[in-house]
Amino acid sequence: MKYTLKDRIKFVEQINSSNKTAVAIFSFPDLIVLEANKNYLNFLNNSYNKIDNIMGRKLESIVESYKESTLEKTFKNVIKDGKPYYVNEFNFKEEVYWDLSMVPVYVNGEIECVIQSCVDVTERVKNRNIMEKQERVIREQKQELESIIENISDALVIFDGNGDFSIVNKAARNYLFYSKVLNNVKEVCEQVECTDMYGNLISDESLPAERVLKGEKLSAYKIFMKINNKRINVELNGTPVYNKQGDFVAGILCFRDITEKVKSEEDLLIKTQYGLLNRMVENLDLPVITLSYPDLKITHINQKAYKFMSGLKPGIKSISSFKGKNYCDIITNFNKYMLLKHIRDIVNKKETSYLKYIRLVVDGEEVFVKKLYQPVLGLNGELAQVVVIFMDVTQEIEAKLKIEKTLKMHEQFLTNISHELKTPLNVIFSSAQLLELYLKNKSISENKEKIIKDTYFIRQNCYRLIKLIGNIIDLSKIESGFFKLNLSNENIVSVVEDIVQSVSEYVASKGLSIIFDTDIEEKIIACDPDKIERVILNLISNAIKFSDPGDEIYVNVTDKNETVEISVKDNGIGIDKNHLNAIFERFNQVDKSFTRNAEGSGIGLCLVKSIVELHDGKISAESKLGEGSTFKIELPLKVIENEKSVVESKCNSKIEMINIEFSDIYSM
Repeated sequence: MKYTLKDRIKFVEQINSSNKTAVAIFSFPDLIVLEANKNYLNFLNNSYNKIDNIMGRKLESIVESYKESTLEKTFKNVIKDGKPYYVNEFNFKEEVYWDLSMVPVYVNGEIECVIQSCVDVTERVKNRNIMEKQERVIREQKQELESIIENISDALVIFDGNGDFSIVNKAARNYLFYSKVLNNVKEVCEQVECTDMYGNLISDESLPAERVLKGEKLSAYKIFMKINNKRINVELNGTPVYNKQGDFVAGILCFRDITEKVKSEEDLLIKTQYGLLNRMVENLDLPVITLSYPDLKITHINQKAYKFMSGLKPGIKSISSFKGKNYCDIITNFNKYMLLKHIRDIVNKKETSYLKYIRLVVDGEEVFVKKLYQPVLGLNGELAQVVVIFMDVTQEIEAKLKIEKTLKMHEQFLTNISHELKTPLNVIFSSAQLLELYLKNKSISENKEKIIKDTYFIRQNCYRLIKLIGNIIDLSKIESGFFKLNLSNENIVSVVEDIVQSVSEYVASKGLSIIFDTDIEEKIIACDPDKIERVILNLISNAIKFSDPGDEIYVNVTDKNETVEISVKDNGIGIDKNHLNAIFERFNQVDKSFTRNAEGSGIGLCLVKSIVELHDGKISAESKLGEGSTFKIELPLKVIENEKSVVESKCNSKIEMINIEFSDIYSM
């Protein structure tokens, strides 16, 4: 077949009509441009982008860097072999890529020309390069992510909707002992015991992985995990992952061991609390010690506590020597088991507790101590330490005991007063009945002696009532501050001597003798002579009561320079030393066991003591059982101003006073 000019023109028209393919026809074998379409021209430099500029020119002159290029080698192969050649994604220039085909055209068995067709695949190459780059980046990122996931310190597991693991990183494997056998959430849960922060066992359906499988999110969820007998504190975060259709596709659990962190936080908290507590403790005016738990060893002790504790253990000479010692070895007055049980109860109730007071001997003195136990809790609510505060309640306890004793004495006093009131009233009532009987029977003259005796009994018991009621009223006045002294400057020697002389006849009538003695003749002091007389008469009355016929009573006045001493001594039955300190207390009666020659209310000596103290004096007693008693009064040597002269004590009412004070002395 002969390739005619008409065929060539037709072929050129077909080439030029192609919008996508760049086509050029070259002569063979010198590769001179015979024809090229517009697409081909667009790839050439500006000087060759017109057909007239390239027609008749060789290929090597219109294509830059043609020499030794892939394009040159390909054309040479076509010329050499006479076969078509194809080059995919030929980099024509810069970022321009072609799919090339060089096809020799045979006419009558001879190659007449070579047709080069070029398809611009630049976009395809660029897109593929972008995709490859993206894939490479994704692959690298995936590798990096996998490496990060594998090597992060937090344990991370990813599982599907069936609970099967898809990813378990190294940390998780170390925690969970992950192996081919343990490849499912449920299998792991069977190997791990989980408890909440309070030690309560977490049920299977409430385990973190199960909750994520149910669609629940977890944030900073803290639990304890026990794996292979090792207990760790972990913090978990979990989230479910859903696809666009809302189906569960994966669950992610991330957890970390916070055992050391919690311990550090706890130590820091305790250290902070401890520092604050120490500062408070050091400035607290109470004994405070801190104990470890559960061994109850002393970890801290303040100065006040050291002073207190050293009184219990004198052999321990420093604060540091107390530290480390067991609390139970220092305070031995309680049951250790009961104390621990009590402290556990305190922790459960989260309340401070007071323990009943105990009796201790500190530095040889009896003290009563109340203890406050304050638990110091850790971050998880467990008991870390115990703070013990001691409160000295000695005064309160002694006051309570004193009140109880006073109430008991008061009760006894009321009982005794009832008797004391009833006795003279019964005597008076009986005597009145007899007098009434004598009047009715008109037998007064026949019973004159009896009437005189009954009249004496009535008068004596009236005196008893006057004394009893007067003593009660005066004590009440003293306690309320309404009892007043009428002070005057008196010769106390004469006052006492006159009293002794006025009662000597009465004392003798009881078979006793009373002896007055003094080492001075005159001593002027400020006193209320009536009240002093009352005091001396009360002491002499007591001496008479507890003396037997033939005994002697001694009343002495002694100059003590700054004071004057008045003593009343008897050799009667005496007072037991165990009761000696109580005889001046209100409502107290010592003698309950002896046969007495008199009755009394038990308030006389209390009133005597009060009157003496109103004179700024003091009273004391000495006694031996079976040998007698001595009462000593010391009055200060002071006088009042504006006294013109020393006035002798008036004795107009002495007889009345004696009758009143001695009214409770009688013969059985």
